[in-house]
Amino acid sequence: MYINKKKFIFFPKLQPRHFLFLFFFVISCIKNGMQRYLSKNQGIDIEFLKLYMYNLGDFLTVIPFLILKKRVKTEKEEISPKDTDAENNFELIYNNQEQKQNDFSAFKKIFIITIADFIAQIGSVILKIITTEQNLEVKKSDLNSLLIFNIIAILLLSIFILRKKFYKHHLFAILINILCLIILAITDIQDIIDAGDDIKLSLLYILVKIIGAILYSLENVLAKILFLYNYMTTYALLVNKAIFHFIYLIIFSFPFIFIKFEDENGESKLVFSMIVDFFENKINILIVISFIIISFFYNNLLMLIIDVFSPDHFVISRIFENVGIFIIDLIFFGADKEKYLIIKIIMFILLILSAFIYNEFLVLNICGLSKNTKLFLDYEAENEILLNRITENFDDQNSNAEENNHKSLNMQELKKMS
Repeated sequence: MYINKKKFIFFPKLQPRHFLFLFFFVISCIKNGMQRYLSKNQGIDIEFLKLYMYNLGDFLTVIPFLILKKRVKTEKEEISPKDTDAENNFELIYNNQEQKQNDFSAFKKIFIITIADFIAQIGSVILKIITTEQNLEVKKSDLNSLLIFNIIAILLLSIFILRKKFYKHHLFAILINILCLIILAITDIQDIIDAGDDIKLSLLYILVKIIGAILYSLENVLAKILFLYNYMTTYALLVNKAIFHFIYLIIFSFPFIFIKFEDENGESKLVFSMIVDFFENKINILIVISFIIISFFYNNLLMLIIDVFSPDHFVISRIFENVGIFIIDLIFFGADKEKYLIIKIIMFILLILSAFIYNEFLVLNICGLSKNTKLFLDYEAENEILLNRITENFDDQNSNAEENNHKSLNMQELKKMS
C-alpha cells in the first residue's frame, strides 16, 4: 500500500479495546461526582468509610472471578484425557513444582502491591487525624500537578522494571504532558496561596499526595508484571488485594475502637459511632452502595487498561479523568469560581491531543513521529508483502521465459539432427 508522503495527519481505525478509555472516563466522572457529594461531610469518619468502600468494591470482583474460574475448570475437564501414562505423570509433577515457584513469586509481588496501595490510601486518613487533633483544616483539591510525578515515576519504573521501549511519538506526547502540567501546577500553587491555608499543612498535604502518586505507579507496574509473567488475571489480583486489604484494615482500625474525636457538633465520639450517625440519612446508604459498585467498575477498568495496554497508558487515562473532574467542577461550581479558566481549557485540550498521539488515535507523519506506530508498521508489512508478491510473479515470468527458450533450442537441435 502506497503512503502519501504529503499527508501529515492520520486517524487509524479504532479497535474495540480502545473503548476501555471511554468507559473509564465515564466511570471516573461518576465516581468523582459522588466524591464531591461525600466531601460535603469532611469528617474523619468519611475518610475511614472510604477505606471500607474501596475494600468492598474490590471484594465484588469475587463474582466474575468465580465465574471465570468455573468456566476454565469446565474447559480443562473437557480437554484433559481420562487416563494418563507415566510420562504425563512426570510432566504433571514438573508443572506442579513450577507452579509453586510461580505462586511464591506472585505472592511477593501481591504483598508489595497491597502494602503500597494501602499506605497510599491511609495517607489522607492520617492527615485528617493530624488536622482534627490540632483543629486545623486544609483545602483538599484535585492537584493536576501530581500527574507530573505519576508520569515520571511510571516512565522510570517502566524503563528499569518492564524494560519498555519508548519511541518518538511517546516521548513527544510525554513532553507535551509535562509542559502542560507544569503550567497547571503553577495554577495549583496559586490556588493554595489564595485559599489562605497554613503553608506547612498545605505542603504536608502535597507531600502525602506525591508519595501516594509514586506508590500507585509502583503498584501499576508490578501489576503488569503479574499479568505478563505470572499469568494472573485482573480478577484474581483484585480479589487477592481485597483479602490483604481487609487484614490491613482490621489492624489499622483496631486502635480507633478506643480513640475518640470531636464531631461537627463538638461532641467526643468514636469514629465508628460517627459512621453510624452518617447512615441515619437514608440517602447516604444509597450513595455508599452506589459508590461501592462504581469503585468495583473503576478498579476493574483500571486493571484491564494496564493488562491490555500498559501502566503508562493508564496515566493517559488519569489525564482524561482530570479533564472530567475539571468539567464536573464547572458544572457544580460554575465558571466564575474557576480561576485561569482559559489557560486551563487550553492546557486540557493540549493534554487530550497528546493522549491521542500517545495512544496512536492520532498519528503525526512529521519528524519521524509516525515511525514505530502500529499504523505505519502495518503499512510497511503490507508494502513488503506486496513487493514480495511482485518479485515472485516477476521470477515466475522469467523462469517461464527461460523454460520456453530452452524448449525452443531443443526443437531447433532436433530439426538439425533430423
